[in-house]
Amino acid sequence: MLKIRKLAVIALLIAGASSALGASYWEDRFRYDQTSTDMYPASEVSLDLFGVYSDHSRNGGDEDLWGGGLGLNFFFSRMVGIGVDTYTDQWKWPQLANASLIVRFPSSAGFAPYGFGGAGRNWDHGFWQAHAGGGLELRLNSKTGLFADGRRVFPEKGPDYTLARAGIRVGF
Repeated sequence: MLKIRKLAVIALLIAGASSALGASYWEDRFRYDQTSTDMYPASEVSLDLFGVYSDHSRNGGDEDLWGGGLGLNFFFSRMVGIGVDTYTDQWKWPQLANASLIVRFPSSAGFAPYGFGGAGRNWDHGFWQAHAGGGLELRLNSKTGLFADGRRVFPEKGPDYTLARAGIRVGF
């Protein structure tokens, strides 16, 4: 019963915030803008909202896991930035936190392949882990993009595993 009340309060807060921001703002944010001269500006801050899939079955695990997460990125230049993210593939919060160095290669067509690497802490199981991976982002305009990436995670304890993310990146 308590969980239902919490979900209802969260839904009401989201509904109130979205109506306060206005519909035209959100329509513009998701409109594709092929005339934009710089879809990947320097000094950019963005928020990632994504779903995750982790494959533990190939490494002696007994299941594939699904979940979600969020991240925050800051790009010093068009090509180099840092990011922090957290996700859960077991629906327990807080499960882990990561930090990454990101290198992206923006194209004039709105695509940007990128690579990243970093480390983090798994709070749920109490160990450190490293990761490395790459992905692709497609910008709809200079403030909104869609992305998908994959990473290999190297935990301090236990076998390595693969993690895939896909989601939306919202710039500020």
